[in-house]
Amino acid sequence: MSKFGFLFRDGLGRLEDKSNNFTAMRIAFAMIVLYGHAIVIPMGKPYVGAWGLTVDFIVQCALDGFFILSGYMITASAMKTTEISRYTASRFFRIFPGLIAAVLIVFAVYPFFTSLSQAEYWTSTQTWTFPLVMIGQVDPLAGLPGTFENSPVGHSANGPLWTIRYELMAYLGVGILTVMGLYRTKWLVVLWAALACVFGALVATFGYSGIGEGTITTLARFGPAFMIGAFFFAARDQVRISPAFIALAGVAALAAHELAIGWMMLDVFLASAYLWLGHAHIKGRVGHAVRNVEDVSYGIYILHWPIGLVAFALLPSLNTTELALIMAPAAILAGWVLRETVEKPALAWKDRLQPRKTARVAAA
Repeated sequence: MSKFGFLFRDGLGRLEDKSNNFTAMRIAFAMIVLYGHAIVIPMGKPYVGAWGLTVDFIVQCALDGFFILSGYMITASAMKTTEISRYTASRFFRIFPGLIAAVLIVFAVYPFFTSLSQAEYWTSTQTWTFPLVMIGQVDPLAGLPGTFENSPVGHSANGPLWTIRYELMAYLGVGILTVMGLYRTKWLVVLWAALACVFGALVATFGYSGIGEGTITTLARFGPAFMIGAFFFAARDQVRISPAFIALAGVAALAAHELAIGWMMLDVFLASAYLWLGHAHIKGRVGHAVRNVEDVSYGIYILHWPIGLVAFALLPSLNTTELALIMAPAAILAGWVLRETVEKPALAWKDRLQPRKTARVAAA
């Protein structure tokens, strides 16, 4: 191989080997979102200034990164699953135990930060409907009455939860297609990825107004991101993600950035770069630590906003950097506690409820 051969070397590994950096990448994405929200909590939206706009762009790339990696890995699971009940249980126990715990924590803590009297707070319909609308994702940006009025975004009890709705939609869509036998082969997945991108392009070009306008518009962004990740898994034998491919995807994204499909072209570039990094082999102790890091990403993502609101309420003179420096270690610790006390027990319970088919056959 020539000295430039590495430019064309396929960077994708095997998910089955479970030797990758995807968990560490999800943690990095969550920390990027945390930093963005450390700016938003004291200053509100929209982001302003060159630094604020740069952070906003990076945060959006991180959010799309979650969906890209999810599409890649969920497709790997769905294409080989023989039991839709196991797929459903895996998706349910991945999302809802942590979500329920986060909502209950907010429900227990926020009464101490309301401007209302306790009588007014606890007799408000908004208080008692809050857990249902949050867990059911009816209104993931809902707030609790009179809480955190010193923050421009205090009306939203847990801002990051708004993306969970679209993750659940992606899970549901893949599940339905799997049951119908329409997600079994790589070419079917490629077809659905193409259709998702066409849908995204149409909404971006012509817009949409009507019932569920916000949901449809956001789905037109995250749906293609998810399915671009799915495409790269399904077409992994045909599409070689090499440094040269990533560079070409980057050039295409730059060329298309003013077009309606610009964001999707950026997602193709991000997907190729993220997946290449996710499968990159990091040597030595650092590589071992990266590959085996505890998955606290979900806990960081769903708990950092309440931590930030509480910290800013107690110390309202904090600037954004100081707030981020408080939020980061607190969110990592909270994420680890959630992982150990809620997520792992829930996943263990799922495995007891849904023993693998091979294990049942062996037992028989």
